[in-house]
Amino acid sequence: MGYTNLMNYFDSQFAVSQLNGNIELLCRLLTKFTEDYHDTQDKIVSAQAAGNDDAINLLVHTIKGVSGNLGMQHLHEHSKIIENNLKQNQLDNNAIIEYGDNISKTIAALRAFIDVQVAPQTVLSDDVNNEESIASLISVLQKNQFIPPQKLARYMQNVTLDETQKSELALAIQQLNYDTALSILNAPRTDQ
Repeated sequence: MGYTNLMNYFDSQFAVSQLNGNIELLCRLLTKFTEDYHDTQDKIVSAQAAGNDDAINLLVHTIKGVSGNLGMQHLHEHSKIIENNLKQNQLDNNAIIEYGDNISKTIAALRAFIDVQVAPQTVLSDDVNNEESIASLISVLQKNQFIPPQKLARYMQNVTLDETQKSELALAIQQLNYDTALSILNAPRTDQ
């Protein structure tokens, strides 16, 4: 699954704006979501086998609310469909499998975002390396090359920008908005 496809499952820009730019809180919430709902398909199958439609409805309703608030629009819309299927007693195995697949793809997108935000990296100690890192990042962006999450995390660790600029830069790159990312990198910096 390509990175662009993952972006269809999670709108990080929307999610960050929902939390007034608090990326740390967002990462905690997304981590909690992945922990709580990674086995949703199994939970639905078990509840269905037990004839517990109320448990399924509560689970899907909760996922619908959280996904809508945190930028998982595709999952939010799919949850509405599943709720409607439940009301009409039309929740079949194929629908459950598709829903589970949607949740898995959404979780993959969330993990990709979290990896970029919290990946531990070694800080380069001298400014020459930081300038080389910025020059390398600019070159990659100008060529419209994909930046894997771990590599992006290294760039973010090694560029000399303030935290607001780093957040804006990371979001621009994650959204593949390289022109905005370049304008952030080319703006005058206080370290020069």
